[in-house]
Amino acid sequence: MFSKLSRPGVLVILLTAGVLAGCGKQGPPLPPLKAVPATTKDLAATQQGGQIVLSFSYPKTTAAGLALPGISAVEVLEATRTAGSDGKAAALDPKQFAAIGKAQMKVAGADLTAATSGDRIVISLPLPPATVVSATSATPKPAATPAPGITPSPAATPPLVAHYYAVRTLGDEGDRSEISNVSAVVPKAPPPAPERLTVTARADGVMVEWAGVTGAAGGYNIYRRDAQERFHGQPVHTAGPEERSWLDNTARFGQNYIYTVTALAQREPVVESAVGSEHEVRYQDRFPPAVPAELVALAEPGRIRLVWRPVDADDLAGYILYRRIGNGSFERLTAQPLTAPEYNDTTLTAGQTYGYRVTAIDKAGNESDPGAEVRAQAP
Repeated sequence: MFSKLSRPGVLVILLTAGVLAGCGKQGPPLPPLKAVPATTKDLAATQQGGQIVLSFSYPKTTAAGLALPGISAVEVLEATRTAGSDGKAAALDPKQFAAIGKAQMKVAGADLTAATSGDRIVISLPLPPATVVSATSATPKPAATPAPGITPSPAATPPLVAHYYAVRTLGDEGDRSEISNVSAVVPKAPPPAPERLTVTARADGVMVEWAGVTGAAGGYNIYRRDAQERFHGQPVHTAGPEERSWLDNTARFGQNYIYTVTALAQREPVVESAVGSEHEVRYQDRFPPAVPAELVALAEPGRIRLVWRPVDADDLAGYILYRRIGNGSFERLTAQPLTAPEYNDTTLTAGQTYGYRVTAIDKAGNESDPGAEVRAQAP
């Protein structure tokens, strides 16, 4: 019977079936996607003076890879184990850490804001007390009193304790991320902070100098941050134990920098002094190029040709030529800086003697001293 229906009839039947199918009972609405922060993977724990410093990137995405509107808190977890005989912490993966780690602190609100600078979060904890992890939970028995005439053996040095740290970040709705990577510190007595720190702006960079300290077997860390930043990131340079200065030739003109230097008891894992003094420098270009040398004046028909050795400077704008007639005063001969180390002076009076000297000028307007004068008689 359906085979005898016209094409419009078939269309009506199909549309009706579609409407009937759409009138069925709907399921429950899907829950909204959770804004679970992505797992932190770059947590670094270091000892700096009497503090444990935790540093990691501010999470920008969810675990699903979507944009994260922000976080509401950071949970810091800690676990302890006896350090190895070499004084270092054995590796501990997040699963092992999760079984023994305990909540140490929660950073939220104004404290989280204060701990955030740019794309980094930096949290400082008091240095843990020197403790010994016992192999059992039993209370150790007091040592027996030695028999008369027997010299007691010296007490064994307590083993060092490794402190392991991990973090979890919480989204705006309180959704927790997975536990981060684990970073460990074996607390030790830090060296004192270096003194007599000086910072000097130079044409070729910023010179940082400091006085050496006892216990800096690992050398010195030099830190630099922009003046508007609250925290130092990674050191810009690690100097050797015998070094007392370092030239920062990566500094850029027009920037304000803050420098500090810490002393390292050891480099791996990092145990360094507290931050002592900090020095700010406004690195402005007040340094002229080198003085042009080897100026030569060649008297030729209708002109005096002047040539000199080029100046090597990244920000060189050119050269300024000065001339005097006889023993008169020098006056600027070129209105605009010359881009090439040569010039033809054709504004001459035949038989007159002229004196010349040249300077170099950079793009910031810093002009060098003039080079030696040369003299020539116009043909």
